[in-house]
Amino acid sequence: MAPFFSIVIATYNYGRFLEDAITSVLSQSCQDFELIVVDGGSTDNSVEIIKRYKERIVWWVSEPDTGQSNAFNKGFSHASGQYFTWLNADDIMLPDTLLEVKKKLQSNPRARWATGNFIRFRESDKKIIEAKWGPHFLPSFLQTFDSPLVIFGPTTFWSREIWDDIGQLDENLHYNMDTDYWVRIMKAGYRQVRVNHDCWAFRMHEESKTAEYDTHKADEKTRGTKMDEYKYRISKTGYKLSKIRRLLGLLMRFVDGSAYVAAFRSVFVKGRKIKI
Repeated sequence: MAPFFSIVIATYNYGRFLEDAITSVLSQSCQDFELIVVDGGSTDNSVEIIKRYKERIVWWVSEPDTGQSNAFNKGFSHASGQYFTWLNADDIMLPDTLLEVKKKLQSNPRARWATGNFIRFRESDKKIIEAKWGPHFLPSFLQTFDSPLVIFGPTTFWSREIWDDIGQLDENLHYNMDTDYWVRIMKAGYRQVRVNHDCWAFRMHEESKTAEYDTHKADEKTRGTKMDEYKYRISKTGYKLSKIRRLLGLLMRFVDGSAYVAAFRSVFVKGRKIKI
């Protein structure tokens, strides 16, 4: 029987973080998953760490690739699960994530993808610097193609049906590939369900290609590439946010109470240390 989840971890010379990522998946309370690890030909201790857990990994490879999108596509081509997700090698999956997502999807059989909440933490002192909490639910009228994209990083789980329908990640993209994929899912008419759970912890460190925090900012070349990818994504998908739906989305957050939860977390969760 196919596992409920297929989880792909992509890594390249992130051996110092990789074990945290792997064990954050293997220690989940829900064990209905398969784990795939794609290494881009690392020269550090990544392969050694992967081999340490090879009995729990259904497929892994260490070979050069053309980037993160290519690595994820390679991994998902070997996936057999009902729902897909990925984890960056320098991030962690938070406790009970798979359990909460599975319960939500099983109680909403028409849903084909689910999204949750996330936190950012600083590697230097393990303190939480951001704790995002999205809406408690998203009504259908806020899930049209011109609606706000309410997704926090790869806290997203999508069905094999979606993968077969809209295809792989766009390998032309190295920074915007996740947002591009979520927009394509929206454009195809799939409806998501919200999971009121912290699913994913984003590690902020100096070598992260997207992390901007404190005094750490992307260089001019990276900013230019990200802008070029943004323009490419918009021209390709035709996504354009409706100001009216954006305002309705903000209003709904006060109606469902999620805005108050988000404000509470900004005050009382930020600054705490994450346990790894």
